[in-house]
Formats: sequence, C-alpha cells, structure tokens
Amino acid sequence: MDKKSKILIWVFVVTIIASISLVFFKYIIKRDYTITANIDCDPLLESCFYTPCGDNSCLNDIEYYKKINKKAFNIKNCDSENLDCNPFVCDELENGCEIIYCSDDTISEEEQCSAQ
Repeated sequence: MDKKSKILIWVFVVTIIASISLVFFKYIIKRDYTITANIDCDPLLESCFYTPCGDNSCLNDIEYYKKINKKAFNIKNCDSENLDCNPFVCDELENGCEIIYCSDDTISEEEQCSAQ
C-alpha cells in the first residue's frame, strides 16, 4: 500500500469514529431527542383522541388520550415504587414540551376525536 492510501484509510476511520462519537454524545449522554407519548385525557373537558372499535363491543372500554411531545432530557427517571412520579407533564417554563389535543390538523386515519 502506498502512503496516500494509508492516509485516506486513516482519514476515513477517524471520520467514522468521530461520527459515532457525536451521535453517542447527542443521543445517549445529552439525551437530545423528542419523545412522543399518549397521556390520559378527560373527554368532558378536552378534545381527546380515541381509536374506535370496529364491532362496537368495547364502547365502555374506550381509552381517551392526548399526545405529548417532550424532550428526553426533561424526563426524570422514575422508580416504579414512587407513586408521585409522572414524567409526562409539561412544566410551566419548559421549552420543547407540547401537549397535542385532537383536531382536524392532528388526527390520523385510525383515530377519531371525542366530541367536546
């Protein structure tokens, strides 16, 4: 192998290692990504999402929900024995947190909106 090929291989290897390190730092260390989750919703007070049953056999078991987008670094680790822990709420001054209620703009094909 000539000297130029060795240099090119080393540059390639260093670039790959740097890319992997940056992704690891961003997603594992800083937790800089958004989590989307479904949280409880009261259809009497809010416009909620729900997934209808095809055969009407689950009318009493319909689960109403709203969606939340929250930055992963703002979600506290919870212990299952700690009953006060609810990581999926938006704090007043929290940036990057959004609660999504059901509307024509936010609904998908398999979902429906509760009547408010």
